[in-house]
Amino acid sequence: MNSIKILILFLIISGVSFAQSEYPLVTIQDIQQVPDSLQGTDPHSPLDGDTIRVRGVILVSPVIDPDTNRRVIISAGERWVTYIQDSSGALWGGLNVLQEDISENGENTFFDLVRVGQIVTLTGRVFEFNTNTEIILITSPTPIPVEDINETSFTDRPAPIELELSDLFTSGGGYNFDAEKYEGMYVIFRDVITSDRASNGNFKINDGNGHSAFIYNQSRYFKTGSAGEIPGYEPPLDGSYLSYLQGIVTTRTDGYYIVPAYPGDVGPVITSPPIASSVRREPVLVGPNQDVTISANIVDLDGTVAEAKLFYSVNGGARDSLEMSSADSIYTAIIPGIPDSALVDFYIRSTDNQGNVAISPSDTVKSNYFYLVLNRQLTISDVQYSPFGSGFSAFHNYRVTLNGVVTADTAGSSYRTGAVANRIIIQDGEGPWSGIWLNALNNSSGTDVYDLKLGDNVTVGGLIAEDFNVTRIDSITEITVNSSNNPLPQSQILETGTIGSATNNSVIGEQWESMIVSFENLTISDVNADGPPSNFGEFSITDGSGNVRVELQDGNHFYHNAWDGVNNFPDTIGIEENATIDKLTGYLYFSFSFYKLVPRYNTDFEGYQGVVSVENAPGLPDKYQLSQNYPNPFNPSTTISYSIPKEGNVVLKIYNVLGQEIKTLINQFQSAGNYKISFDASFLTSGIYFYSIRSDNFTQVKKMVLVK
Repeated sequence: MNSIKILILFLIISGVSFAQSEYPLVTIQDIQQVPDSLQGTDPHSPLDGDTIRVRGVILVSPVIDPDTNRRVIISAGERWVTYIQDSSGALWGGLNVLQEDISENGENTFFDLVRVGQIVTLTGRVFEFNTNTEIILITSPTPIPVEDINETSFTDRPAPIELELSDLFTSGGGYNFDAEKYEGMYVIFRDVITSDRASNGNFKINDGNGHSAFIYNQSRYFKTGSAGEIPGYEPPLDGSYLSYLQGIVTTRTDGYYIVPAYPGDVGPVITSPPIASSVRREPVLVGPNQDVTISANIVDLDGTVAEAKLFYSVNGGARDSLEMSSADSIYTAIIPGIPDSALVDFYIRSTDNQGNVAISPSDTVKSNYFYLVLNRQLTISDVQYSPFGSGFSAFHNYRVTLNGVVTADTAGSSYRTGAVANRIIIQDGEGPWSGIWLNALNNSSGTDVYDLKLGDNVTVGGLIAEDFNVTRIDSITEITVNSSNNPLPQSQILETGTIGSATNNSVIGEQWESMIVSFENLTISDVNADGPPSNFGEFSITDGSGNVRVELQDGNHFYHNAWDGVNNFPDTIGIEENATIDKLTGYLYFSFSFYKLVPRYNTDFEGYQGVVSVENAPGLPDKYQLSQNYPNPFNPSTTISYSIPKEGNVVLKIYNVLGQEIKTLINQFQSAGNYKISFDASFLTSGIYFYSIRSDNFTQVKKMVLVK
């Protein structure tokens, strides 16, 4: 199959002049390099949105073998993916490449035939996804084939760039944007320690000095189970010392991710220190003056455990240490009772007979184990509280019972995506940390979570778990509806820039997770936050402090950004760039590296105001005129057109049948011309309304009918 396709490609190239010449040939540096004045930030590519041709060395083949095993190597949904690098090895020389159409038509790019080490030229459109610069290959209307694929010259993968984990961080420990110059490039870290091992194959590497990087199992060679290519593959055990780890640098808002591509990219384990797992406390709920037993399973794979100590601190004070006693591999220590409310954090230090030392957790700044000493009933804020920046709470993987009021129900879940969103949320106050998500899909209580209604006061028992960095009550065994129609907590007013710039698990964002929050005095800064060609139903808003994302697909409202290609729902309001919103409310969610607002209902959009547009009619109007709105009757939005023959202040208002003012659409100075503006009536009930215009000495009123 491979040789036949190559022959076909050779014949096509020999006889046809392709469209490649329509697009400029640029370097990877032209796409990636940021001007010096912008370094220290993470701006989009200077060629973002452009269609270009670019040449580079293939770092990983899109499929394992075009003839015998067509499984993709790099996972990214139903797409073919590779990374390319400038053959010179110059910085800013790496790039992610994707092809979205892998149908028979898409195969006419012959992208699936490229092999690691081959130098090829690709034609695609530049775009940004999750702060990572990528190109999407052109497949429509006609696929543009890969150039130079018929050449027989190959090179080895470039030698990896030697880096230290500290290169990815600033001196203050923050995300070092200047390391963007390594994005998409092949790098190597030596003498690293593993941690945060996940069942799917992900883990972290650390240098022992507080610097770490995520190891992302995007390659099928490093996935576990049926998703993987290597039977029985498991990531290194936590605390293992690796001689090296090499891979491709990708970026996210929460740090740099390294993607090892092939077997051999994860170096051998030099030595294995003791491994501590199954760290538990007893009791789960700790009261004043109550001793707490900490237990852990500690083993050493290439020797014996010589010593284990527990180090603990009360309310951030000096640490005390306790020797841990053992019974087989189970080690225990008892932390003495604390007389009053307190936060106790701790870690375990174990040493083997070779002197190798392991700390659990490996990051004792952000990830320490901790528990709360409480002299009152447990609340949602206790369960959500994660003060160190790990995202995990003191009750992670423990069963608890909580009480709260339902603030998001199925009535606030989208019917436009064809499914009810699993986003039932309860809240027990208005302060930080006081909201939590209920997992409706893992429930044996006998009460359907989807039957809960806004304002229900409920008691819920279940297991506290993390789902893609969002805390939820899982494995639910108890739901009791105590009362209904309770008032909802007031939303918390936040700044868009504060939440939009918050990194994953940072306290500044995490404290508002699953809570009802609002942003005020907003402008829509981007109708499609992910930029073409992708559209995942998210747009960006700003109150002047910076952008934050708004996710539309999981709410039950009229607002739409044409995520389905065209707005196929006639009763929706297509949002507009530069439109304004007085106040936007919803619950705060986290996904794909961003905190984002999820509005539930039409009433969450307060004062949406479309852009006043000037119609390009020939000449200036010779008289004042207020036209009949269209459509009329309407639901939920309509357009009002008007003309003014000379400049002046224009006031356009909406009234109900009692003559009460409903909304001011316009109150501003305008030049002579023809204008139109969209009116969103989603917050109103069906009925007759009036709109009036006043400018200079001209006044006119017209009637319109809202039918829902």
